[in-house]
Amino acid sequence: MKHLTIVIRTELEIPDTWELVEHPSGIRVLKIDDHFVSLDLVPFATRSTDPRAEWSDTDKVLAESVLDTVVEADAELTFRTRH
Repeated sequence: MKHLTIVIRTELEIPDTWELVEHPSGIRVLKIDDHFVSLDLVPFATRSTDPRAEWSDTDKVLAESVLDTVVEADAELTFRTRH
């Protein structure tokens, strides 16, 4: 069995009305209006070799088979403000 480590760093510029809160489940999430939003790994796939191919997560069986291989995951959400 091989192990693959993926490091994803994403910076979003968000409206002041979005909040970083702790969900009752214990994870930090964005609160956008009445929605709690968690950011996590979503596998996107295509069958096309075209450089402009469209990638999607619509193949649920494939996406689930990739997600089933995840043995550990961690997401850290922090605010950084610029003055």
